[in-house]
Amino acid sequence: MAPPAAAAPPHTLTLAQLHHALANHRLSCTDIIRSALERIAAFDRTGPTLHAMITVNPDAMAEARDKDAHRGAALPPAHCVPVVLKDNIDTAELPTTGGSPLFVDWVPREDATVTARLRQAGAIILGKGNLDDFAAAVYGVSSLEGAMRNPYATERTVGGSSGGPATAVSAGYVPLAFGTDTGGSLRIPAAFTSVVTVRPTVGLVSRAGTMPRALTQDTPGPLGRTVADVATGLQLVAGVLPERGYAWHARHGSLHGKRIGIVRSGLSLFGEDDPGVLALLDRAAADLRRLGAAVVFLPAPDRDLLGGSSVITFEANRDMTGYLRAAGPDVPVRSFAELHASGAYTPYAKEAFDREIEVGPDGLESNVDYQQALRNRDSLREQTLDVMAHERLDAIGYASAMRPPEPIGVEQGGVFTRWSENTGFPAIGVPMGYTRSLPASLELLGRPFAEPLLFELAGAYERHTRHRVDPPL
Repeated sequence: MAPPAAAAPPHTLTLAQLHHALANHRLSCTDIIRSALERIAAFDRTGPTLHAMITVNPDAMAEARDKDAHRGAALPPAHCVPVVLKDNIDTAELPTTGGSPLFVDWVPREDATVTARLRQAGAIILGKGNLDDFAAAVYGVSSLEGAMRNPYATERTVGGSSGGPATAVSAGYVPLAFGTDTGGSLRIPAAFTSVVTVRPTVGLVSRAGTMPRALTQDTPGPLGRTVADVATGLQLVAGVLPERGYAWHARHGSLHGKRIGIVRSGLSLFGEDDPGVLALLDRAAADLRRLGAAVVFLPAPDRDLLGGSSVITFEANRDMTGYLRAAGPDVPVRSFAELHASGAYTPYAKEAFDREIEVGPDGLESNVDYQQALRNRDSLREQTLDVMAHERLDAIGYASAMRPPEPIGVEQGGVFTRWSENTGFPAIGVPMGYTRSLPASLELLGRPFAEPLLFELAGAYERHTRHRVDPPL
């Protein structure tokens, strides 16, 4: 009998294609992990020096050989999928550094829930991805590894704080990565590296074992090169699944008869809108119409309400202190106050920490400003749902950032991500093209737990536009 035909290079395959190649013995687990490690060796510290990784799992090849030696007839859903985790998600065999030298030798006692579910599904944790220190900034810079480089233009930022995982997917190290999002930390780097991500409804994915910023806003989420891969990633870790699974919705959705609201301006904190990104957003609106959706142009929510509904400054001290106190006797510091006093973080993180240390970990129930921020969140949710009901909308679309990635070291303007994080509503980001060869993303915001519908919309948009192209590595 002739040997099976060689598969395409592993780094080019989707999760479904990897699974099929493994099931049909066209690829071994060892082939997949070797390919991933070779990509990291070629691009992370040499060549374009992307600096996406903090730690590479030294046992990854041994795990792959063990899976090859003991595989059964039926493969688990994520058999041998190499995954990069943002280095604020706990792993019991690898350090969790938060991007800081203070934690460089600290290994948590147990896996985060996300990590444990990925292992149970057969995935191999290939390593830990770079991030802004303790996820406290969006510059794409850590104390441990410095600035991450954009695979589309290495003098440009990848954004943050989940810049390492996003870059690892974009550059083909892995087909799937996981980061966290408190204030845009999944969707900003996904937009800047031309990958797909979803910020799930808060509470859909467990935060247990993840370094927190603000638990009212925190959520882990997946990153991948396709909508279906991201849907599969969410399926592996979510606490609740739709009957057919998220991936089915990503593959079988349609825009025909749907109604999408588009917001063209007014969501960014600062920075002038880039005309190239605005042109891409207008093209996306035209694409949605061409694919059968009705498009309604909307004004942005009230700027003061949108800006006054973040609770990160209020909750960071309390929630990080709670995590550290539960982390065991070997954790380097035991409170946010000790972490702040250490100075073991970048100046970018210091900007946030200096504000957050002023709010003590106790007494938030009587903190007038915090309670007002919570009321603002309620009002923002109500107004958003009212607009969606009045206009009969299935989702609201906008650009994740109205400016392309800036040069490394330049403050990034035009970020549009606050609507999802300040309501807790889900949002999916999908590539919508390039301006001056730099990526941009369409973000779709939905009602709470509307992830299946968002995957249908984004999947249909992706299938019929095919805007994403691999970076020129």
